[in-house]
Amino acid sequence: MSTNAQKKARVMGGPGGERRRFPAVAVFVGAVVLVEIVLAGTLLSGSRNTPGRAAEGGSYHLAPRRYDPAVRVEQADIVPEFRDGRIYVDLATVEEKGIVRFRIPNQPVRLPNGSNFNYLPVTVYVAPSGRVVAAVSFCEPCSGTSFHIRGDRLVCNVCGTQWRLEDLKGLNGGCLLFPPDEVNYRVEGGKLILDEQELRSWQPRI
Repeated sequence: MSTNAQKKARVMGGPGGERRRFPAVAVFVGAVVLVEIVLAGTLLSGSRNTPGRAAEGGSYHLAPRRYDPAVRVEQADIVPEFRDGRIYVDLATVEEKGIVRFRIPNQPVRLPNGSNFNYLPVTVYVAPSGRVVAAVSFCEPCSGTSFHIRGDRLVCNVCGTQWRLEDLKGLNGGCLLFPPDEVNYRVEGGKLILDEQELRSWQPRI
């Protein structure tokens, strides 16, 4: 056998050039690793509704503001404009009140704990940096729909869980992984504009 033929035989796996066969265990392990990589990528790419990871729903900024830790700032109820599949919220009102809330009617929601709602609650507030945050106004584990601001924190009125206003990172309480879930918006002509269908498609995170 020539030198080249010998090299080829060694590469192919034997004197006759028979290909090497990987053990079944190695093939199985490789398949498992591949599946884990794919799943990890899927989870990271679709993390908007992942517990504990509030999305960067919007980056529009008003003037920075300071909330007095001794003063409880409750959500002010507003009635937005529903038009052409969009929801229009007056930014001047949000800036004045600090935090507002409204309902999307005729939108059934059933939380995993068994609580039923015939509307979807939404909140909009101004963080200390001035960033405007729009989010679904639910704390799913305790069925809370109302919140207040105290200092640099957002607080659930039902369970008392506290999150950092700037990014909704959990700070204290039993529902740390389930702050109001941020949603996308755009700003035009002094209005914060939300996609109604996107909000109606929202699903609980647990």
